[in-house]
Amino acid sequence: MPDAIHRNHQGSWLVRILLTGAVVSTILPILWLLLIAFQRPRAIISPGWTFEFSLANFEEVFGPRQVYGAQVVNSVILVLVSTAITLVIAAFAAYSLSQLHWSRRTVASILGGAGLLQVIPPVTLVPGLFATLQTLGLNGTLSGLILLNTVFNLPFAVILIKFYFDTLPTELRESAAIDGASEFATFRRIMLPLAAPGIASVAIFTAIQVWNEFLFGLVFTTGGREAPITVGIATLIQPQEIKFGPMAAVGAVTAVPIIILAIVANRHIVAGLTRGAVKG
Repeated sequence: MPDAIHRNHQGSWLVRILLTGAVVSTILPILWLLLIAFQRPRAIISPGWTFEFSLANFEEVFGPRQVYGAQVVNSVILVLVSTAITLVIAAFAAYSLSQLHWSRRTVASILGGAGLLQVIPPVTLVPGLFATLQTLGLNGTLSGLILLNTVFNLPFAVILIKFYFDTLPTELRESAAIDGASEFATFRRIMLPLAAPGIASVAIFTAIQVWNEFLFGLVFTTGGREAPITVGIATLIQPQEIKFGPMAAVGAVTAVPIIILAIVANRHIVAGLTRGAVKG
């Protein structure tokens, strides 16, 4: 018995050490990014170590003649609109698949197709998507990026919200129908509020995915003021030089807010995912 307790104690310490190492290896690059972002440019490349606090990097990339401020606004608009459209469509589709008594074969086919789209590398679909957006006149526009991000995030949103609706008692819908409520009224007034935590977790996950998206912004825009900020960061890597200070400044503005959002919303994300995965 004492040996078992000793082994468990050693195992718990090993887990703590591994978790501490994982946290440190995650936080250190972020701290280093912030340190370079607020460092004077000459101090970044000078030999030795000196810290000279400066906002010069931010002034350089977010000056009136630069496009990075407009690109940040593009990314914010992209996240808000894509996430909103995705949630509206996914909520209706998930409710239908979960509560309106579709056949199992139909539900399995739809969910299977949605899951298949998630595992296809987006880069393999670029030629077809380019031709489609060109035909629609959306190539090189923010509307085109909104459409693409909605399409590629919608399957996961539908699957997850559907599983969350599955956990809600069917008696609620039946009672509403007996009381004379329409299907839409039942969905809006009863089922949707109960599913709000799961939908919120999907919203946060979708927002993070859209904010971090790079491929579509790179391929389907010409850069400049039409591109999201993830594409703007790549332009700071040039053949002649790599602008470490400005890149760190843009990276801080891009990465830190979404990291803070993920940390703050972590409890809601885990609660929504776990509750939606296990039927109560």
